[in-house]
Amino acid sequence: MRSIIYILFFLSLSINAYAFNEECINSKEFPFCIYKDSKLDFIILRNEKEVGWHKVIFEKTSDGFNAITTAYIKARYLLFLDYVFIYSAKSNWVNNQLNSHEVKIDDDGDEYNISIHKITEDLLEITDQDNKTITISKNNVLPSEHWHPYEVKYNTMINTLNGEVIDTKVSKVNDNTWFVDGEVKYYINYDDKGKWTGLKFNADEDTVIEYLCTNCD
Repeated sequence: MRSIIYILFFLSLSINAYAFNEECINSKEFPFCIYKDSKLDFIILRNEKEVGWHKVIFEKTSDGFNAITTAYIKARYLLFLDYVFIYSAKSNWVNNQLNSHEVKIDDDGDEYNISIHKITEDLLEITDQDNKTITISKNNVLPSEHWHPYEVKYNTMINTLNGEVIDTKVSKVNDNTWFVDGEVKYYINYDDKGKWTGLKFNADEDTVIEYLCTNCD
């Protein structure tokens, strides 16, 4: 009897781990049925001090949607020097499948591009920051843009900061928080419908970065 209770308990945890609005996520209305105003706005904190912002805008197209992401960070280091990071990306989705993703990054003066393109119905081609190209299956993998709630459902991710394909292990912390473990580690928040509402990670042992949503109410 006890073993049956344990099985039912862990089965319940598994089901509830990703209990978002699946009808919306798998419909032609995604992501607009979750992101009602077609955008996300975050402020970025470094050790509780505001250092930047992160924005996502969703645009409808004739056969899907675009997601346009921009981010800016300016943080002081070495007493009088500023570190500046600028990120911009545009992804195109057709029938809720990733069709293309173009990234431009300025990492404190080091500028580079990353691109992802669907080359067949089953394959994606990724060009990383070193201009090296690999091909992977497009099934159950997402770029690490965070706004798609299946980020905590899949165990493979395309790191859009460098173009690497990484394995992850996701565990649920509480009703709206998950911990993503692997080559990248972070806590991420989604509401009950699947809207991305927050992010937190350690940039190093002395630095905590946190994203606070300003339009998630």
